[in-house]
Amino acid sequence: MSDRPPSYAEAATASGPVDDVMQPTILVLAGQTIHAETASSAPLYHLDRGIASLSRATAKVTLERVERVERVVRTSSDNSPSLRDHRRHIFTLERSWTVYNSLPSNCPPFFARAASKRALGHFGLKKARLRSSAFTALPLDIAGKGNKLGLPGFASDARPLFEVRRKDGRWEWADREGNAVAVEDEGEDTHRMIVTAPLSRSTLDALVALWCCRLWEYSADHTEEVQQGMDGIRSKLKMGKDAGVTGVQGWTL
Repeated sequence: MSDRPPSYAEAATASGPVDDVMQPTILVLAGQTIHAETASSAPLYHLDRGIASLSRATAKVTLERVERVERVVRTSSDNSPSLRDHRRHIFTLERSWTVYNSLPSNCPPFFARAASKRALGHFGLKKARLRSSAFTALPLDIAGKGNKLGLPGFASDARPLFEVRRKDGRWEWADREGNAVAVEDEGEDTHRMIVTAPLSRSTLDALVALWCCRLWEYSADHTEEVQQGMDGIRSKLKMGKDAGVTGVQGWTL
């Protein structure tokens, strides 16, 4: 029996432990799906929006893991099993919203809200103060108790999940011990995540969610439409309503 970890596709099909260890792979973002870089790879993740081209006009994006489920087809003569895709909601990717010009310093502009207790938790990317080319992936206080606006913010004294640095034109991801786990490889309209180390399924899910958050933030920073005056205020109020905010200091949405 081989001692190698299962590939992501194999583990997604199997009905084994929830947190199987995934072997290194190359993930490719293609529109609203993420698949392994193989000739016949089925989707591994699905997004309800094209994350790499979004602006701040979008409030939420659903991230689902695609699992291959074995089912018996009763209409067949031999009741032979077949594989069907089942989507499991694992994270909701969200944009922090406020009518003010800037967010509190402990609030990420984009973050991943866990949709299941099986996930490692809620996470956001904190930009380094003196470097625009570095992030730290930190757990979130999703209730927003650490700021006056009640927005999800970084949990105090939390240990990082990943450290992200831009080096030689590519984003490199390392775990909290500094061990390399992945590197992004981008070309013209292509986005790939090269996972270089075995990861638990829940850690890989969090990596994918945070990768998507980073892509969304980059896209929003480069496609933002400037809106001024009352049109800008109305747009912000509408975005807040879409995000579930009912009112802000006297404003009714």
